[in-house]
Amino acid sequence: MNEQPRILPLLLAVVLNVAILVALFWTFHVNIPAAGHAAMQATLEAALPAPAPMPVAKPAPVAKPVPKPVPVPKPAPAPVPKPAPTPKPVPKPVPEKPSPAQVEKQVQAREAAAKLTAERAAAEKHAEELAARRAAVQRAAAQKAAAEKAATERAAATKAAAQKAAEERAAQQAAEKAAAQKAAAEKAAAARAAALKKQLAAEAAQAAQAARAKALQQQLAAQAEANLAAAKAQQAAENQRLEALFGQKIQRRVYRAWDTTFAASLNCEVAIELTPTGSIIGQPRVVSGSGNPAFDQAVIRAVEAAAPFVPPIGLPYSAFKSVVIKFNAEDLNHA
Repeated sequence: MNEQPRILPLLLAVVLNVAILVALFWTFHVNIPAAGHAAMQATLEAALPAPAPMPVAKPAPVAKPVPKPVPVPKPAPAPVPKPAPTPKPVPKPVPEKPSPAQVEKQVQAREAAAKLTAERAAAEKHAEELAARRAAVQRAAAQKAAAEKAATERAAATKAAAQKAAEERAAQQAAEKAAAQKAAAEKAAAARAAALKKQLAAEAAQAAQAARAKALQQQLAAQAEANLAAAKAQQAAENQRLEALFGQKIQRRVYRAWDTTFAASLNCEVAIELTPTGSIIGQPRVVSGSGNPAFDQAVIRAVEAAAPFVPPIGLPYSAFKSVVIKFNAEDLNHA
């Protein structure tokens, strides 16, 4: 348990005792008038509460000694009394009244002492309550520990009984499971034998069907390859035809742009790079010259003047991107 409930009352009691000692010390050092001032003493005694009468202890009786016989003295002559002097009247001292500050200090001292006494009593009562509460907590903890111990023992007994019952049930279930597994194994073996027989028959049928499908697939593949080859050949022929037509179109446009005359025996081949829209890329170049640079340059100028050319329909761009066309002076002169 936490040690704070024990230390707190002890600290509070020490503080209260120190405060009481300080208050008493301060009270004893208050400036109280001298005892000779009867009026001030009477005023203070009237302001302070009357002290309780202290019991006076009676002296123990003392045994009287036995007196020895004393000789009887002879009577002396009586002296003549002298007249006593008349005493002068002594003026009574005027009592000094205490100042309000002194009275207030005395009242505050009494109130502080009463307050400290009450606080000390409250602290002692609180300490007693804490001690009683701690004892109650300890008793409750002991009762709780005893109850927990009894509950643990009961739980252990219940657990042991349940474990024993569970073991018996597990043994019974294991026996039942073994019997069921044996029956299931026999049933599964019969089912596997029937399934294996059925599977063998199905595999034989599948093998025959696969052989027929393979033969049909090979036949279709051969036919497809033949059709593809024929289509490629047909496409190549069509591309050649379209290329030839496109070359003829270019020649006719160049013929229309031709404006000079050269010897009929001159001819040259010109390579032309085209865009997808038929425009010329760069400058046409002579692949095979005629031997007459003037004729070759005239052909190039005519090609440039005839551009752009209409792209052929049905021919891919890769087929007409770069074309080589042969021009001869005889055809150009008679265009």
